[in-house]
Amino acid sequence: MQNTNAVVVVLGTGGTIAGTSAPGGDERLYQAAQLTVGQLLQAVPGLPPGLECEQVAQVDSKDMTHGVWHRLVARLGSHLARPEVAGVVVTHGTDTLEETAWFLQRVLAPGKPVVLTAAMRPATAAAPDGPGNLRDAVAVALDASARGVIVAMAGSVFAARDVRKAHTSKLDAFDGGDAGPLGAVADGKVTWLREVPSDRPLGATHLPPDVGTWPRVDLVTSHAGADGAVVDALRAIGAKGIVAVGTGSGTLHEAMQRSLHEAQAAGVTVWRATRCARGEVAERPGDFPGAGDLTPAKARIELMLALMGRT
Repeated sequence: MQNTNAVVVVLGTGGTIAGTSAPGGDERLYQAAQLTVGQLLQAVPGLPPGLECEQVAQVDSKDMTHGVWHRLVARLGSHLARPEVAGVVVTHGTDTLEETAWFLQRVLAPGKPVVLTAAMRPATAAAPDGPGNLRDAVAVALDASARGVIVAMAGSVFAARDVRKAHTSKLDAFDGGDAGPLGAVADGKVTWLREVPSDRPLGATHLPPDVGTWPRVDLVTSHAGADGAVVDALRAIGAKGIVAVGTGSGTLHEAMQRSLHEAQAAGVTVWRATRCARGEVAERPGDFPGAGDLTPAKARIELMLALMGRT
């Protein structure tokens, strides 16, 4: 059921959905983040009344920054506090969409829906997918059962915890891992397949106002022939946390593991994730803590937020 009289705010951050390519040229050779969110909305027929828009950033999402995340938290907090706002849509690029979604969910875990959407084709493509995704995102934002940070892409709805980019170029590039989608959108109607998960919000006050003081957390990947050189270099430049992206269930090359133990002894917090697309990292006695079912990128965010809470 939708509240068609409510306000939906659409926040723009750039991405392919706002990208353009040269007329008559190769659509794959486009420049992201060229159109404003207002221009995107004008190109989508059939949107309900009561839409507001605001440009928060204009970036290719591969270049997403902590500063943009901090601004998004502030603007989302302001709009979600307005009683007339049913939900907020955020247009985003696909490359780091899953990271932004998880960061916002962990910090805000809002009672109203915050729906991230994106596109795999630029706005100037012969058959762009952005307008349909944006229309679906607005429908989800107006749905009475929606809450928290969720993603609407290619007719599917995903939880922030589960969503990940699983293909480099297909229109349905995202999936929900082992959990699968939360629901589907067709003809403006949302069908829920399972209950939307909830989290306890950390709150915006958890974030230091100066993003330059946020703890540095990096990813290192274990592989055949790995050693500890990257770990040692990260320790030398002041990394506060390292997520070791292991093989299988989070196993690490012995040479890398030795350097990680040395880093841990020197005060660096180390977690284990997996480079596998599916499955969890189980806890093992005496080993570094596992990241569970979080992808490495989301585990990095989780560790960064955990380190902020210790200061």
